[in-house]
Amino acid sequence: MLGAHTAVGGVAQRGAIWHSGRRLMLVRLRTTTSDAARDPGVAGEHGAVAVRGVLRDRLDRRVRYVRMSLTDRCNLRCTYCMPREGVDHVDRAELLTFEEIERLAAALAGLGVTKMRLTGGEPTLRRDLPDLVRRLRSIPSIDATDGRLRVFMTTNGILLPGLAAALAEAGLCGLTVSLDTLDPDKFRAITRAGALPRVIEGVEAARVAGQPGLKLNTVAIRGFNDEELHALCRFAWARGMTPRFIETMPMAGGALYVPGELMPAAQVRAQIAGQLGASVRPHHGGDFEAAGPASYWRVDGGADDGRVFGTIGAMTENFCERCNRLRISARGQLHGCLAYDDAFDLRRALRDGEEGAVREVLGAALGQKRAAHDFRLDGGGGPVKPMIGIGG
Repeated sequence: MLGAHTAVGGVAQRGAIWHSGRRLMLVRLRTTTSDAARDPGVAGEHGAVAVRGVLRDRLDRRVRYVRMSLTDRCNLRCTYCMPREGVDHVDRAELLTFEEIERLAAALAGLGVTKMRLTGGEPTLRRDLPDLVRRLRSIPSIDATDGRLRVFMTTNGILLPGLAAALAEAGLCGLTVSLDTLDPDKFRAITRAGALPRVIEGVEAARVAGQPGLKLNTVAIRGFNDEELHALCRFAWARGMTPRFIETMPMAGGALYVPGELMPAAQVRAQIAGQLGASVRPHHGGDFEAAGPASYWRVDGGADDGRVFGTIGAMTENFCERCNRLRISARGQLHGCLAYDDAFDLRRALRDGEEGAVREVLGAALGQKRAAHDFRLDGGGGPVKPMIGIGG
């Protein structure tokens, strides 16, 4: 049970909701006229500032979005994500249970988190995944547009053919499929396994199931897929998906990063515009209002006029000043930033069951959340952890 804990900038008040047959203790805060309330940058015991019942870090960035890894295992071995020699996987007993994820999600939603993205490894490897989605979607969220926590997922699509209908029925709000090439030989090379037709079948299954919020994520790699960016766009648009292109990052201590392969976001946009015989301009509003790090661009002119795609430029178009995210690993370690190895133990807080323990951990993490990453174009400045261990 989660209990009350006094936080900087507010007076803790106990409140409770019933969820899935269990009484979950939440904390709501009302603002005071303390220094922290007048100046959200003032840090308290843990450096965190929680105002009006929401989570803010020491730089007054409000946290609305949590990425939740369900497993560090994957059925592919993508070259930029997993070292060739593999990784030491977490023992299954160390993974957060669905009940623990649900308790944690309820606490976060009560503190203003409106969006949770399920990641991996590969999240579809967790048994009974649609049941977890259904349970998470039933959690009240104080700020969500429909009053409930919004749940999204990122997947490689391999197991999607057998899961898409059940996930859509469970209420999944959005689904992103990772796909870096439409060439079967290149697909086998970059994934070190897997079959491209299976991913395409999964995309089609999601479309047929009426899954909303379909996106296609591609890591743009010079010399590998730069000549097919427009083809990936058209593949996505033809299936009602929004394509997005991501810069490579120096995860795993830079061991998987090749500087010459980086395609800056601006170059991606120029390449797509040239390949489509059009121009592109910034696009805002509607379904493309950014809740995450992507910026969106509209195609002007040519056969694809009016189409929209996104770019995520962690390396060359830093978006840290508007970061609204926390990340939780499959074993319950809370990371304030993808780019650092700092972690805080939420699993122990959940399993010890001490009053206010989860809030203590959240406060500590928010109080030490960095202003910006230190990724460098030469491959330095990244964390030791590989991408597979935290889910991007």
